[in-house]
Amino acid sequence: MPITSHLLFLAAVLWCLLWLLAATRNRWFVLGAVALGLVHWMLAERGIYDNTTAFPPPQAALLVPPAIALLIALALPRGRAWLRGLPLFALTAIHALRLPVELVLHDGFEAGLVPQDMTYSGFNFDIVSGLTALAMMAWLRSRRPPGRSVLIVWNCCCLVLLVIVVTTAVLSIPSAVQRINFDQPNVLVTATPWVLLPAVLVPAVLFAHIAALAQLLNRRYAPART
Repeated sequence: MPITSHLLFLAAVLWCLLWLLAATRNRWFVLGAVALGLVHWMLAERGIYDNTTAFPPPQAALLVPPAIALLIALALPRGRAWLRGLPLFALTAIHALRLPVELVLHDGFEAGLVPQDMTYSGFNFDIVSGLTALAMMAWLRSRRPPGRSVLIVWNCCCLVLLVIVVTTAVLSIPSAVQRINFDQPNVLVTATPWVLLPAVLVPAVLFAHIAALAQLLNRRYAPART
């Protein structure tokens, strides 16, 4: 991978942590994300995620725990109340990291480390989410910010794009559940530093969408302080 890919990825990780802190206003939450990333980094270095036959696949540990934690937060009244109180601007800003990530994935495809399906030259249009996130940030700061319905539609559309690329990535990883792209599988995200993509960046983006929708779909919706 070229040095520009490493720099873009570093920028995406730093952007993610900065805006997670702005969104949650809780340094322990961000330190937890960092600790989680370090754990997965060490596991990747030890080759745990290179196991292609184990079932359940060890690669599931990258996404399943954050998803479970988010479901628990949604199930608990205090968790929902917390999610609904997070600032929409900071939650929206998190999604800008998807722009450099998509550029990195394209470099990964050219290096033979991810399938074309996971890039914007294939079936992954998540780069649109990153670009529109920048536009949405400017709109939210304007004199006439977008209405609730616009924000709901935008978050839902970007969430669908996220689900598409994550599903493609999961089914392309050499593992017991691989179903597609056997000729050029997704091996990038099981190596360092790229393992931070499924371990930290994807959960952060999912968290931002769910928190925003939990707030926007609430009947008592009122924009949280930015």
